Amino acid sequence: MASDQGFGALLRNHRRRAGLTQEELADRAAIGVRTVRDLERGRANRPQRMTAELLVRALGLTGSDRDVFLAAARGRLTRETPFQRAAPNDELIGRDADVAELVGRLSTAGSRGTTLVGVPGVGKTSLATVVAHRLAGAYPGGVAGVAVADDSTADELLGSVAAGFGVTRPQDLTGRPALLFVDGVDRAPAAVGAAMTELLKQVPRLRFLATGRQPTGLAEERVWPVIPLATPPVTLSAGMVAELVPYPAIGLLLERLGRVRRTRLAPQEIAPLAALVRHLGGLPLAIELAAARGRVLTIPEILGSYADRSPRAVVPLQVVVAESYRLLAPAEQRALRLLAMFRHRWSRASAEALLDTLDGELADVVHLLDRLVALGLLSVSGDHAVRFRLPAAVRDFAADQAAAEGELEDARKRHARLGPDTGSGYGVVP
Repeated sequence: MASDQGFGALLRNHRRRAGLTQEELADRAAIGVRTVRDLERGRANRPQRMTAELLVRALGLTGSDRDVFLAAARGRLTRETPFQRAAPNDELIGRDADVAELVGRLSTAGSRGTTLVGVPGVGKTSLATVVAHRLAGAYPGGVAGVAVADDSTADELLGSVAAGFGVTRPQDLTGRPALLFVDGVDRAPAAVGAAMTELLKQVPRLRFLATGRQPTGLAEERVWPVIPLATPPVTLSAGMVAELVPYPAIGLLLERLGRVRRTRLAPQEIAPLAALVRHLGGLPLAIELAAARGRVLTIPEILGSYADRSPRAVVPLQVVVAESYRLLAPAEQRALRLLAMFRHRWSRASAEALLDTLDGELADVVHLLDRLVALGLLSVSGDHAVRFRLPAAVRDFAADQAAAEGELEDARKRHARLGPDTGSGYGVVP
């Protein structure tokens, strides 16, 4: 498998970012289109110095982009990669514990990589980006990032990796520990699997941090579920904003809201504030989009846009969760619809009691729970007494699916038959 396309991948990425075809780039740079094609395909490893300068001008590259492009054209390894220079802009709220543990895990000897999994909008990429930047000092070979596209091939990914590290071939990294950040592994799972298998074999001191709706499936991988931010419980009746601030979902909404409005929250906005983040399921993307409306709407007005789940809603949460739901097998989807009857935390025994009448469709409840956790559809807490909970957005979606399938009444009856002695702290979905 070809892997010596470092400069070619960098050139192709810049060309696509500029929205140019190979012919248009060649015309702008006043060079032959065959030269562009050969460079992108790796048939010509290094362009002449004048050709590289012409390409820089045609692509409009400046600053660090220009320096890295010219260094790659000369086949030189840069100590600091472009990814390391592009520091995160926004403060990451509510993820301090995750950042600390992930940095600790990837700073010490252990598995070759970790994949952050979760539903779209939960903040996987933001979390991984912060962690990768914090780890820069631990990897003298550098930290590089690759974004997977739906049509990415293994060769293109290997070329992008080489370009990200400023080397001609990935195996040139063998002498120094390096970290690769791979964003969106589920967009092209086969290509990612093939590329990562070859990389881990060729570069013994390379480790990876990845994100996706589901894991890569590599034997060297450890899975890290990313769950939505904690929201205030329904039972909390807050009269002051200070009572809500300890909940990360509130903290994120207030921080982003402060960017678009200068006035303080009115007393009548406090209760809707808590209701809003609960309705958004604690999803950071949904919260940020909702906060952007605060420039022209009050909190009650933003919340009101969700009342009938109309297309005017700030973010289509049903669509967001549906993307992960579709990854489940039919029996797993049916099981999730039943688990949506649990409103609070519940135990494995409670899940087994609820699901034991699925006519043999679901043989292993433990495997199911692990699968839901791996997809970010289920959160886990506790050490000695493990408890599970569906995030609000997932629970509401699954309950809606149960109603659409005509299963809601039967699901409620199954749940009611559990009785109060299962220790699950359950409450049926209304």
